[in-house]
Amino acid sequence: MSRFLQIAMALSIFQSAFTYAQKPLSKNKKKEVIESIKATIDANYVFLNEAKRINTALDSLNATGKYIEVTDGQAFAEVLTHDLVLISQDKHFKVQYRPDLSGSRKKRTEENNDQGPGEQEEKIDLNLWYAQKANFGFEKVEILEGNIGYIKLTFFEPFQWVKPTMDAAMGFVANTDALILDLRGNGGGYASATYLASYFFDEQPVVWNTSYNRATDETEIEYTHGRIDGERYVNKPLYILVDEKSFSRAEGFAYGMKHFNRATVIGQLTPGAAHGINFLEMDHSFFIQVPVERNIHPVTKKDWEGVGVIPHIRTSKEESFNLAYTHALDTLMGTKSDSALGVHYDRLIQKYKQIKEKLKEPSVE
Repeated sequence: MSRFLQIAMALSIFQSAFTYAQKPLSKNKKKEVIESIKATIDANYVFLNEAKRINTALDSLNATGKYIEVTDGQAFAEVLTHDLVLISQDKHFKVQYRPDLSGSRKKRTEENNDQGPGEQEEKIDLNLWYAQKANFGFEKVEILEGNIGYIKLTFFEPFQWVKPTMDAAMGFVANTDALILDLRGNGGGYASATYLASYFFDEQPVVWNTSYNRATDETEIEYTHGRIDGERYVNKPLYILVDEKSFSRAEGFAYGMKHFNRATVIGQLTPGAAHGINFLEMDHSFFIQVPVERNIHPVTKKDWEGVGVIPHIRTSKEESFNLAYTHALDTLMGTKSDSALGVHYDRLIQKYKQIKEKLKEPSVE
């Protein structure tokens, strides 16, 4: 079977799921879903006392009759998500209506078991396929005038997927004199962020983060990597751009680099979504994303939950790049003793003088 046909068949599953989603939910069904949500939160949410408060508030909302008229599965999931985030002020809560995952998964497994070893078809991992098409989050890597590197990273994909691309990107900017890492709009992701952070530390591993999982009652210590397959980027200016859509793992990266004094963070206050999550099925065609883990930074002894990452220099999303770029030029100009390089940087600063003059006065933290 061709890859195109496999993808088309996979997408058809989502089409049929959409059709199924239009079936109205009964009162009993919605009650079952809410009770399952409460049980899941009670068993897994990162703070037990908060879990009980959230469940009490959800019961109160249900008692008002708020959900009576909501009979569409997708709409019910969306309103539950809105209410859980509002009650908890935890932006990681998310309810999804996905009958395609709970039903078709079992059916496909049974069909595969009925086939002989040589008859089973190759299956596509759609998450991997889409990650590849997005270059594993590395949207742009370039060298700007003045020998300043620039990396636009939109997502931290799983380590085993993204590592070669991450090494290649860092190899491309290895000989630059300063680096701008653009995490504006980065939706978060996986622990590959720690590997990227390791490029900005020496070989000796240090504690990058400690996390506590309430559901498993386990504490995990995360270290920077002692071995990386590339040249470390140390003792050079690093600027990290963030905005109101830099989320979760992207916030963690900026927060860690800021408090280890490894980077200057420029941009907007981030959302403040620090908790680690788990995606759990509730056996009613509904799934819930539950925050189960809290982080403890080795320097601050806390995380950015509900507070966000406060940039060193606060400015608008639109102005953050120009501010970082001109700041890098100013910094490099001040450290260059070679007259030829001095003239080079002076020419560049003159070229971007108008940009600097147009920048609003930033707020410095």
